[in-house]
Amino acid sequence: MLVDRGQLSVEDVFARLADRLETYEHRPQQLELALAIDQSFRRREAGVFEAGTGTGKSLAALIPAALSGKRVVVSSATIALQEQYIHKDIPLLQSILPFEVDAQVMKGRSNYIGLRRWNEFLLEQEADERLVEWVCDTASGDVSELDFMPPPDVWMEIDSDSDDCLRNRCPHFNDCFYFDARRRAEKADILIVNHALLLADAASHGNILPAYDLLIVDEAQHLPSIARDAFSAAVSVRGLRMLASKAVKKVSAPAAMVREIEMEADRFFSRLNARFPAMKTRLREAIEEGEPLRSSLETLKSWLEAQQFDHVLDVDMAREKLKLKAKALLATATNYINCLDRLANPNNDWVVWAERGDPSGARFEVVAAPLDVSGFLQDLIFDRTGLESSIWMSATLATGGEDPFQYFKREVGAPRHVIQLKVSSPFDFRRQALLYLPRDLPDPNHQDYIWECCKEIERLVRLSEGRAFVLFTSYSAMNRCFDVLSGVLPFECRRQGEMPRKRLIDWFRGTPSAVLFGTSSFWEGVSVEGEQLSCVIIDRIPFQVPDDPVYEARCEAIKESGEGDWFKDLALPHAIMRLKQGVGRLVRTRADRGIVAILDPRLTRKYYGRVILECLPPMTILRSLDGMVSIEDKLDTLV
Repeated sequence: MLVDRGQLSVEDVFARLADRLETYEHRPQQLELALAIDQSFRRREAGVFEAGTGTGKSLAALIPAALSGKRVVVSSATIALQEQYIHKDIPLLQSILPFEVDAQVMKGRSNYIGLRRWNEFLLEQEADERLVEWVCDTASGDVSELDFMPPPDVWMEIDSDSDDCLRNRCPHFNDCFYFDARRRAEKADILIVNHALLLADAASHGNILPAYDLLIVDEAQHLPSIARDAFSAAVSVRGLRMLASKAVKKVSAPAAMVREIEMEADRFFSRLNARFPAMKTRLREAIEEGEPLRSSLETLKSWLEAQQFDHVLDVDMAREKLKLKAKALLATATNYINCLDRLANPNNDWVVWAERGDPSGARFEVVAAPLDVSGFLQDLIFDRTGLESSIWMSATLATGGEDPFQYFKREVGAPRHVIQLKVSSPFDFRRQALLYLPRDLPDPNHQDYIWECCKEIERLVRLSEGRAFVLFTSYSAMNRCFDVLSGVLPFECRRQGEMPRKRLIDWFRGTPSAVLFGTSSFWEGVSVEGEQLSCVIIDRIPFQVPDDPVYEARCEAIKESGEGDWFKDLALPHAIMRLKQGVGRLVRTRADRGIVAILDPRLTRKYYGRVILECLPPMTILRSLDGMVSIEDKLDTLV
């Protein structure tokens, strides 16, 4: 019998879970989080919550969302978490609720194949048979269904492109995968999206997603960096060549006009290449060499705006299709012009830099990024018309201090008053995990540091009998240690880059005593449960690299304002959040046990080391490995 959702409380739903699922394990922390989220919804206030590993935060958020009776958007940073929501947590919730909850996933339209563009592609060239077979069979048109990835240049020709869309005039409109996803989204109670789509919708003032009342931002620590990428502008050698090529092929732009762009692009990037030989250079002064290129792009822009394509025989909507292609090229040219304007007219609110993709300078790019995205997020999300409440949650938001969420709230432009809560993990870290902090390693900048780290890594990996992640803050450190240790350790070793990330994780899970050497992409979003991962080694505190242009500019802005401390207010909180993510790879369930080793001596020698340690899970600290026979034996003494 269906029950009105208003008759149920959060506690009622948890009681149903306990009654109907034999495998359900009551976690007071999960209920505490769910009640805090429910309070935020009812009070129509923003909520900021850290939920330790194992809390079950996704289900804790979905329960009050389902009870709200309103449309809720749930946004996450990773595909893995989106799939957990739609394939695990939501079906579980639907199975025990006495009313129906419609939940759908929606992705950016470039994830869906466009049937009209696909058919036009087939008229021009042959396609991979696997792709042909998939298009015939797919029900969703979502590229993630494929077990191979089409070449990027091919997928760009056949995906669902907003600038090349005839909408209801398209002969495939009723069968369109993207618009089918939108129609399903319009009816959904809960809509699962990613951060990039959330921001694209916000920037378009709600022209992508259906109107919604409540927002849950999971993996919220990623939103500022994704927002910075979303609001940036860039111009590159490759991008200009593609623009020129498409202008000729797609809309028959005058050859002389296109050659002018190509010549000015070559001159512009040749000059930058000569002036800025470093791989990445922040551009502080006005660079006026881009004016001729800008002028040539303006000429193309004016030509595109004026085209009606009256000379084209309007058969099969050919004229309308050309106008759409011109619109897409116009958007690209405008973005390049905006970037060149930032380059020629420096602004303290924007950071501009030149970056080489390779030592030769053949892949040269100029990027302009906003210094601070908090204002964008405040205007587009917190102050969004119709949004009653937003929830911001993660396992790694708190960074210590009187207000542990101060750094995060400042990053996202949160309002002055929010409901906030730090929920501890249900795991017994003191018995499940050791934290090894070696006594005698040299400073990370010392010439012998890598060599001494290799010795410690070898000792630790032998004690854990392999089954280890060895995580680094740089590729160079990873490669140097791997080159030293892979031939010495009696376990199979691989490093990041040898195969795609997912295949590396599958290899690790399926290989006894495996040792995986990795960098940033393995610090989070990877969950290996059980004995297979019993040791996580981190080479150093993950402070941001000082040559990052945005980080450098933000530090300078804090110093110049005199209103804060660049280290305490920016560098240290960022490092704490990142370190918590790396440490979190070890204990994923109540049954997991093992050792985390952080080889950076600054944790025990510097004043800020204590601040960092207070933010990590309360593991049992070891200062020496002397006398240890195995990790398991040492852990057994804690039970």
